[in-house]
Amino acid sequence: MVQVGNGMADARWLVAPHEGMRAFLRLMAEAAEALGGRVVAEPFHGRFGFFIDAGGRAHAVHGAALGLNGDAAARLAGDKDYAAKVLGYAGVPVPEHVIVLAGRDAAPGLAWAREESGFPLWVKPNGGHGGAGVVRVADVEALAAAMKPLRAGGGHVLLQSHVPGREFRVMVLEGRVVLAYERVGAAGGPGNLSAGGAVRDGTPGPEAEALAVRAVAALGLRWGGVDVIAGAAGPVVLEVNAAPGLDGYAASAPERWVRAREAMREALAVLAG
Repeated sequence: MVQVGNGMADARWLVAPHEGMRAFLRLMAEAAEALGGRVVAEPFHGRFGFFIDAGGRAHAVHGAALGLNGDAAARLAGDKDYAAKVLGYAGVPVPEHVIVLAGRDAAPGLAWAREESGFPLWVKPNGGHGGAGVVRVADVEALAAAMKPLRAGGGHVLLQSHVPGREFRVMVLEGRVVLAYERVGAAGGPGNLSAGGAVRDGTPGPEAEALAVRAVAALGLRWGGVDVIAGAAGPVVLEVNAAPGLDGYAASAPERWVRAREAMREALAVLAG
């Protein structure tokens, strides 16, 4: 946090979020106004900006990262393999998975899928977000094809067992749930809204919400979006996002915009201290 001086006040290239900018920034601006603050952002893409609280302190924002989480915790959550291992060590149920490292032989991963995991399963870039590059595959041939572009790009690839059930996003702030909703995948794809998924109102229930809170705490986060599968065998955590976006949810209906804005207001209130 830094005190805003004349330099920030005179930075005319920073603008207030407007209709043409990302929903996330406009949500933040409305939430900030309710707290007596404001938001300014770079005008070209709106990828970064500042939340200026009622006391005049500027809090840097980048993408959907509000700055509530420490660097190490955010990086841990962003590595799907390591995060799953930490969650499993903490007793949080997660799907079985293997990691295929960049530049290494993919044969062990293919053998795991064929002989241990079985199909269907999910192929994911280990450091990806927003559903980009995530593919559900039904056989070894489809698995090899899905891995090919990810490996060509030089990234590690996560192979994750499929867990049947309904997928929910649970937003956790400082040890409590502030928003939850169901995510429905498009044509068998992931439930990520940016990947064509849809929103359905509803929560996964107390057990799954308590598990989401445990998952965020296990990774050392203060603010996180937890993807939870609510299935017949109990809830399972798919992954935890340290910079959860609210754009797709908020834009899906006016009443959801209001709920997303309230969750944002609570997060900014914590940020302002």
